[in-house]
Amino acid sequence: MNNALLTAIREADGRYLSDLELRPFDHMMEAFQTRVGLYSYVRDHGKELVLNALRRLMQTPHRQVVQEHAQQCQRDMLFTLEYVSKGILLNDEDGFMEEYLVWMQNIIRSFNRQSACIVAYRLLKEEVRSTMPADQGNLMGLYLDKLTEALDNGI
Repeated sequence: MNNALLTAIREADGRYLSDLELRPFDHMMEAFQTRVGLYSYVRDHGKELVLNALRRLMQTPHRQVVQEHAQQCQRDMLFTLEYVSKGILLNDEDGFMEEYLVWMQNIIRSFNRQSACIVAYRLLKEEVRSTMPADQGNLMGLYLDKLTEALDNGI
């Protein structure tokens, strides 16, 4: 459950939530099937998505990064997909931003690989959008956009 929902519950200590305070729960339930479908799709096809993105990255000026660090790139991109999928499943964009993006941004910047990673994650986003159902691909795309924005400009 995301931080906003937990906060609403904590702040309602000793009283029932109002209709306005219940709206985020309604929204979460409406989108839950999309979230579960996305999670399942990425669980079953994540490796294929990443490998296709890395193949496309080989066609760019960042070819050398893939040649030298293919295993690490694949591992990191699979980890990112897993973390994004869990964040989406839990409807926890704040947790994704606070826990994952800050960490990822610091790691990538310390190795000075942000430009290659930005291209790689944009290619991954294209793979996601071209293979997943539109509602799922759009949702995943929002999180990948936040990742590339953090790598490019910081949080």
